[in-house]
Order: sequence, then structure tokens, then C-alpha cells
Amino acid sequence: MEKLLNMFGYYKRKKKKEYKPIRYIQSDEPIDIGEKLKELMVEGNKWARERKKEDYELVGMFFTIVLLIEHKLVNLLRVIDDDIENKMLGSKIDVFKDFLKVYRPEEGEDLEDYRKLIQPLNEIKKLRNSLAHDVTKPRFEYRELIQTELYVKKRRPDMHDKFKDCEDDRGKCLGLLATFGFVLSFEIAKLRVGVEH
Repeated sequence: MEKLLNMFGYYKRKKKKEYKPIRYIQSDEPIDIGEKLKELMVEGNKWARERKKEDYELVGMFFTIVLLIEHKLVNLLRVIDDDIENKMLGSKIDVFKDFLKVYRPEEGEDLEDYRKLIQPLNEIKKLRNSLAHDVTKPRFEYRELIQTELYVKKRRPDMHDKFKDCEDDRGKCLGLLATFGFVLSFEIAKLRVGVEH
């Protein structure tokens, strides 16, 4: 009966998550855990010791720009979603898409200009998630920001020209992200002008 109801969407029982059983060390002799405890405690710290100051600066600046982007989105989207501040970046991007579906553009205003922000936002979200959830990834490269570069190059070629020939990949990344953040701020501000807050 449950399967039949499930087929029609009337009944869904959450499946209990199955985990592997915990296997405990068995020994008849007392175990000296001192060395093992130290080994387990420092496990995985090698990546942190091998990072350079520049790696921390790049990641710090990246997350600062991402937080500013999220702040701009929150300022716009709270007009349709009271809980927007508590959502993850991916959900904020989804709400932005929904906002654009219900937004009535003024004469001469093209919704496509705003929709074009979505691909770079998703790319930045993917990179953000990768850096936030993989502590062994100390940096990112310019080639990971293809959609963002295409957007900035088309939207603001004058600003793109300022950093495009930079030999330092780190500098190019930050120039691109800062430029995207600037353009996004402008586009979000244009959307907010005619909306009550």
C-alpha cells in the first residue's frame, strides 16, 4: 500500500540513513594512546603549514568579494523573501532567478541584462563551495572563472582591459572578481531603484 501511495505522491516515509558500524580496537593489553593521539591530532595539518601568505590573502579577498555579492543580493531579495539572509548562496541565486520571473521591467529596461548575471554567480558559488569545503585547496586559478570573464569582457571591456594582460594569475583573479562585484552592484542597484524596501 505504501508503494502505491508513494507512486501518487501521497505518502513519503523518510528512509533511515544507514551507516557502517563503528569498529572498535580490541586488545587484551592496555594500549598506549599517547603517540597515536598526537598523530591523529596533527593529521591533515600539513596542507596548512605549506600554504603561503599569498594563498591566505587570495582566499581572504575572494571570500570578502563573495560576502559583498551576497550582501547586495540580500538587500534586493528581502523584498520578496523575509528569510533570505539565512539562506546559502545557491539558494539566494535561486531566489534571484525567481525575483526576475516576477519583476516588471520599466520601459527600456531589459531583463536579459540581469539574467546574464546568473552564470557568473553560479560559477563563483561553485568556486566558493570548493574553497569552503576542501581545506586542502589553497588557491584557485583564473581559468576557473570562464563565465565570469566572458560576462565582464562583454559588459565592461574597458575594465577588463585593465587586468587582462596581468602576468600574475592572482592579480587577474582579483581584478576580475572585483570588477564583477562592481558591475553586479550596479545592476542590483538598478533593480532596487524602483522597488520599495
